[in-house]
Amino acid sequence: MKSELKLEAKTRTLGRQSLKKLRAAGFVPAVVYGPQTDTLPLQVKKSEALKIYEQAGESSLIILDIDGQDERQVIIKDISQSGVTSQLLHIDFFQVNMAEKLTTEVDLNFVGEAPAVKQLGGVVVKNFDAVEIECLPKDLVSHLDVDLSNLTELGSHIIFADLKLPKGISLSNKHEMNEIIVAVEEPRAVAAEIETTEEVSTEEAPGETAPEAEVSSEEQK
Repeated sequence: MKSELKLEAKTRTLGRQSLKKLRAAGFVPAVVYGPQTDTLPLQVKKSEALKIYEQAGESSLIILDIDGQDERQVIIKDISQSGVTSQLLHIDFFQVNMAEKLTTEVDLNFVGEAPAVKQLGGVVVKNFDAVEIECLPKDLVSHLDVDLSNLTELGSHIIFADLKLPKGISLSNKHEMNEIIVAVEEPRAVAAEIETTEEVSTEEAPGETAPEAEVSSEEQK
């Protein structure tokens, strides 16, 4: 059973307090909106918001407790951070309809070890680190696992059709089922090194006989 994620929030009156002062007091400005609700300005404690974001990301259901009397089911739709300090500046919460499917992105969590890497010296190449899914809010997950232990040979790969999806979750039309998520390739650096060594050996062969020819000529004099 999933653990319940809950975040307390307070309504915020626009223009009453500067955002700079609000952030200095340890709060983050936020809004909650959705197709069946008006946009509502909020403020949340920065420390609590960061804790929730680490657990929920942008794909887990959160209970937003507004002023201790209004609980809403939301997901984090967007966060704004300072480009210089990475300070959390603003959060957008999206209020979901529990009876309607939604589309969102979840992270791909690569687990296990590819035998082709350990035994054959291959290199894991990841083409995607997230995937777009469709599901009811109650079925939301924070991530999907991708098992690398099935990559046993150089050139072996995992496509979207190989993903084991939890009940109630499907991939969106954004993805082609035969698209490669991750593969094991021969290390290019090693291959290039082998080719370079072979070229050098070929070039050095005539050079090695040249001094012998010169010595022979001198001996004949």
